[in-house]
Amino acid sequence: MTRTPDFDELVGTEMPTEERERLRRTHELLIEAGPPPELPPTLERVPKVEETTPHRFRQRNKRVVRRVVLLAAACATAAALGFIWGHSTNPNAISTEKVIKLAGTDLRPHATGTLELGKNDGHGNWPMLLRVRGLKQLPSGGYYDLYLTKGGKPVVLCGTFNVGNGQTVVRFTAAYDLGHFDTNGWVITRQLPGHHEPTDIVLQPA
Repeated sequence: MTRTPDFDELVGTEMPTEERERLRRTHELLIEAGPPPELPPTLERVPKVEETTPHRFRQRNKRVVRRVVLLAAACATAAALGFIWGHSTNPNAISTEKVIKLAGTDLRPHATGTLELGKNDGHGNWPMLLRVRGLKQLPSGGYYDLYLTKGGKPVVLCGTFNVGNGQTVVRFTAAYDLGHFDTNGWVITRQLPGHHEPTDIVLQPA
């Protein structure tokens, strides 16, 4: 049996009377209360998180994580499908097979453009998507033309259009045999009011 130390052995005798009496009362109360009970074996080690979490909660957490992963995958798939759908339903979208870059002439040196040539539909029709920037808005009665060239000269009209501020995008369809014309032989002409001959070329192949 473990011997309980004497009060004087613990605190000594060199101490003010008031402080000594206060510590004596505390010492007597501790002796009266006795030693603390020993820890049971189950508390001698720190339990793991898995052991303190009820089985039903662990299962529920696994289900929540699984649902989050599936939801994230579904959102990613929806975003990808939305991107594809948005592009496939664009009224200006075509299946581009060739892109012809256009550059401004001396009449409009800072103008630029591209002509996307789509796939022949099997009936001799060629879808085209024209994008131009830097062309000036013309007075009432004026317009721009898209021409095919042969020998460097505009010979057949493929469509007319007007422009606004910024970029203008226009869709055309040509029904010509392109093999009869210049390779990349596309130009944009300016038609001022009262002038309808394709002499003022403002964009040509770069």
